[in-house]
Amino acid sequence: MASLPLIRISPSEFQFTQTSSGYTSRLRLTSLQSQAVGFKFKTNAPHKFLVKPVVCSLTQKGMSVDVVVKSSSPITDVDRFLIQTVALAADEADNLDSTKWRTLDPSRIMEDLIYCTVGRRRSASQSSASQSSASQSDTPMVAVANVYSTFPYTPPHSVSEKPDARLASSLARRIYATMPGLDISDFSWSEFALFAATCFALGFLLPLIRYLLS
Repeated sequence: MASLPLIRISPSEFQFTQTSSGYTSRLRLTSLQSQAVGFKFKTNAPHKFLVKPVVCSLTQKGMSVDVVVKSSSPITDVDRFLIQTVALAADEADNLDSTKWRTLDPSRIMEDLIYCTVGRRRSASQSSASQSSASQSDTPMVAVANVYSTFPYTPPHSVSEKPDARLASSLARRIYATMPGLDISDFSWSEFALFAATCFALGFLLPLIRYLLS
């Protein structure tokens, strides 16, 4: 039996409008459950989009949050998002962030694709073509690199990328390009520091071991 949806997505896709600074879209997520629910966004182009909020919890039925997406690059037919939703216990919903999200049982998480259009709603033929392109593409869905504050929050007049967010996004893109199977886009700074220290140690020890064994 199919699971009941946890949230209502309105509209059902990101409908971007062009502005002087790029492209922007907004949709509203509304909880359909009496218990707390959470969501997280992933995309096949994490370097391209700014998303707020990326991870969020809705603690009451009917509670809503507006999700704002911005991009300085043109939107294409292959751009898409994956929204993950999950029912949460009260302690799981409290201060939900990417670190807590990774502790959740993946079998509990539901997933839906959200497509992108510019200026108008996607036709049935466009949706079919995009689904075909998505099935043929080997670009993985990865967590959005630009993570902002969790709910509740005050929607800003503009969403700008901070220097530390640009640095984190750049590091994530370089490592993902070098090792495509490794997604560090939603690592915390402490986790990234541990990862970097491990890489540094291996880089020092491996040549030493090779020298001793030669």
